[in-house]
Amino acid sequence: MPRPLRWFRGLLLGLLLLETAAAQTLHFAALGDSGTGDVGQRAIARQMEIQNEKQHWSFALMLGDNIYDRGSPQDFDRKFKSIYRNLRQAGVVFHATLGNHDMLDRNSRNGLAQVEDDDFGYVGHSDEYVFEAGPLVAGKVLARFICLDSPVWLGALQKDPKQLDPRMARLRAWLAESGRAHWNFLYMHHPMYSYTVSGGMALMTMRHGHGPEDALRAILEPEIKGKIDVVLGGHEHFYQKIRPQEGIHYFISGGGGKVRRGAVFRHPQVEFAAETLHFLDFELSSSELHYAAVSNRGAVIHSGVITRAD
Repeated sequence: MPRPLRWFRGLLLGLLLLETAAAQTLHFAALGDSGTGDVGQRAIARQMEIQNEKQHWSFALMLGDNIYDRGSPQDFDRKFKSIYRNLRQAGVVFHATLGNHDMLDRNSRNGLAQVEDDDFGYVGHSDEYVFEAGPLVAGKVLARFICLDSPVWLGALQKDPKQLDPRMARLRAWLAESGRAHWNFLYMHHPMYSYTVSGGMALMTMRHGHGPEDALRAILEPEIKGKIDVVLGGHEHFYQKIRPQEGIHYFISGGGGKVRRGAVFRHPQVEFAAETLHFLDFELSSSELHYAAVSNRGAVIHSGVITRAD
């Protein structure tokens, strides 16, 4: 075969392989604590639009406190729909979870007004749901995503843990199906792991965070161990990537609209932390998860690759 033809054939084969690899990936975004309606949220939305032009996300996960300060339905347009209109018109579907601020207004009906609004993407109009995404690869769907309503779980743990029995039974049924997917994600508002400034240091520096929800971790981590690969949360208004715990990767992404200083940067269990407005960009294949935290100025503040442990 003449050299030009061999070169051209090689080029076509290379392009075909790239196209095949791209067809077996999933691109999506995540952001938390976004719903301020102010300049910070709009700056993040603009950077998300720029990133989506390159990545073509299938969806974006909202990690709670989607409508500040009280989840009022009258703010749905100004603090969510209008801000992300360009992304939604570009085909990005939003899937939200409830945060504590989303259910304070009486008209929010404990968050039900948001859950019933199709634009927020609560599957089946339920505050907790599961969905699958991505192509079938080697007989398995690429990813499954479980959404939990952490404010309800925390409220029940404080008052009457028996109230959680139906939710726990449903979660266990979802987790029993984890083998259907190459990757399994869980997302909710409150983080089970969070390393923040507290005590006397908080008073000295005027920096403080909420800290981890230990009670939630105690009840959930034994259930998700070996079945969930990645947990996404918000609530803290900063970025923090936790080193793997029980084989699970934890992200805190609460900088979608405003920043609250209080992250611990140097800790044996903290891989990286930043106090800045940001969102998360993910690219998923059957074997690898590429992630990047992108700031309101378009800078990648942290990135990495997680290899699936089979």
